[in-house]
Amino acid sequence: MNSTKFATIALWIALPCLIGFSSLIMKNKVQELEKELSTINRNIQDDIKTIHVLKAEWSHLNNPSRLRNLVAKHISMNPLQAEQIINYSALPFNYENGESRKMAARKNIATYAEQNKGLKKLTKAQR
Repeated sequence: MNSTKFATIALWIALPCLIGFSSLIMKNKVQELEKELSTINRNIQDDIKTIHVLKAEWSHLNNPSRLRNLVAKHISMNPLQAEQIINYSALPFNYENGESRKMAARKNIATYAEQNKGLKKLTKAQR
């Protein structure tokens, strides 16, 4: 036999085998990706259901009448009185060099609270 004839026959035999093998590999890869996609879609649906349940629980927990009952049961607070309310601008802020606004505010509020016994009681109650 001629060598070119043998090469041609070998090529015609090898080419369909390679095409079939690559098709088989591609088919398996597509099936794996489809399984992964269905798993992801199932997880998304489960998450959506979980979100709906959590929203329902959240709306139940934040129900104003339920919260009002819990507050009345667990927190014994007196109604707010007008003397307890002060305007922020009414507080005298004296800044010293290098002092932060937060520290100055704390110091000035403490000084103001010492002067006003009712406010002092309120500040102790809040801490």
